[in-house]
Amino acid sequence: MTRSDPHGSPAQTDSDPNDISGTDEALSAIALVIGAYRRLRTIPRALAVLVLAGLVMTGIGWLRLYDPIPIVGYVGILDGRFSVLFSPPVVIYSPTNTLFSSLVGLKPQWLAWAIGLELLEVAVVVWASAYVLARLLQRPLTTAAVVRYAGLVALFQLGLGVHIEGAGLLVAIPAFLIWMFVLVRLFALPGLLIAGKSVRIALRHSWRRTTGHGWSLVVVVGLLGLMSHLAMSVPLVGPLGTALVASLHAGAVVVFLDRSGRAN
Repeated sequence: MTRSDPHGSPAQTDSDPNDISGTDEALSAIALVIGAYRRLRTIPRALAVLVLAGLVMTGIGWLRLYDPIPIVGYVGILDGRFSVLFSPPVVIYSPTNTLFSSLVGLKPQWLAWAIGLELLEVAVVVWASAYVLARLLQRPLTTAAVVRYAGLVALFQLGLGVHIEGAGLLVAIPAFLIWMFVLVRLFALPGLLIAGKSVRIALRHSWRRTTGHGWSLVVVVGLLGLMSHLAMSVPLVGPLGTALVASLHAGAVVVFLDRSGRAN
């Protein structure tokens, strides 16, 4: 705030020593996570929407347990598996998944049931995370933005994934490092898509904005991914835990966009 001196001396500018906006410190991993938490506190409805979506995802997981279609459950830390469970779009993970190979030869009604549950999961994740990102960004949610974001969610939820269990170290370590690099570079992508950017422009801006902040984002991705893995290790109610992590993910994306915009 600028304050004028009644005796005609030069104006003085008050600065808040706790204000780190637009600095490298503002984009540190700790600052991003704390900023995400504070942003969420101002919009409690955002957290409520993701928790509601987590309840729906939990219900879908329960339904899969009682139909005749073969499924696989999440292999968590209780089974000796350590993983970083993270995806560029803000997602809530399902405790059960239908194997694509199990769809072969199904009766039409069960095939429709299985596909319907998969599409319902994607719809729930898209609706909840797109709404939350738009509220945190304080932007109107447009149909075009939702369609672009839905494509990103579907790509990672139904298709693209990295599985390196059982691979030798010479394969696993480089694959993990490459995947982490991709996750860091795409960190800002979901927020940019919801903000109305085209896919091409959003990819370019995400790549540019994350340049120089790789280590901070590696820590954020690793922390959120580990938290999701631990949450999913709790049988069947894991989606509720990952809904809480998803809220931090959305908040961190929005805070990063806000502060990297100022810094650049």
